[in-house]
Amino acid sequence: FAVGTCAVSAQNIRGRYVAKAEADGTIYHTLPCTLFEHAELGDLVFDITYKERRDGMATLNFTCLREDAAAIDSVCFDAGRTQLRGAVERLYIEPEKRRWKHRYSLRTPVASLCTFFDEEALPTVTLYGGGRTTLYRAKRSAWRSYAPVGYKIFETVRVNETP
Repeated sequence: FAVGTCAVSAQNIRGRYVAKAEADGTIYHTLPCTLFEHAELGDLVFDITYKERRDGMATLNFTCLREDAAAIDSVCFDAGRTQLRGAVERLYIEPEKRRWKHRYSLRTPVASLCTFFDEEALPTVTLYGGGRTTLYRAKRSAWRSYAPVGYKIFETVRVNETP
């Protein structure tokens, strides 16, 4: 525990997210991050947005390439102890070279994001839709580098919301 705490406190989160104070609460937005990959389809890129004092839900947006335009209906971001899962909202599907670029949005409890960013886990993302599943695996070194940053960002959110 002490080693993990030192690693997290040593992480520089500046340049990894933006926070903007607004009249009805602070909005936090992580910058796009590439931590997951598929051998044939390439990377999955995601970002997270959360507005304080709303409904406790964050928006996790992600972009990926697929062979076809068949829509994804749900997703599971799995980091061992924590799963961020549910139905997704399609933002767009557009052609990109010989593949299709998909962008979706998942609403997930902000409270789950601290535990999701566990550097000891080796997370996966599973997309469901079009009658099949597609699995993206975390890039081990990228995950171990970013997980403490993600944890610190959402720990900062938690601390600032505590009365």
